[in-house]
Amino acid sequence: MQNCLIEICEEFENLQGFLETQTEKQEILVDKLFLRFMNCFKNLKEEKLDYPKEFIGDVRLFHEGFAPLLQKFEDREIRYLMLSDFYDFARLTKKYKKNNKDT
Repeated sequence: MQNCLIEICEEFENLQGFLETQTEKQEILVDKLFLRFMNCFKNLKEEKLDYPKEFIGDVRLFHEGFAPLLQKFEDREIRYLMLSDFYDFARLTKKYKKNNKDT
């Protein structure tokens, strides 16, 4: 897994409880991680094919400026949920192991 994705997963772990109580610091982190994810994922080569097509499609449409998708991702909770889906996928497929960069 690319280092930028590993770093996103590591930082995502600081967002526990985000949906229940959001602090300003967490909101800023969600926004930062979301944009980093969109840029990092866009630059993946063949590794991109290892991920669900929903990630591939959303990232592509986001960078194409597809208005309905951009509007959807204006919602910070939706941004969080996408990051959460990615984090869960990375953990379930063992692409990312918590507190272990050797994946």
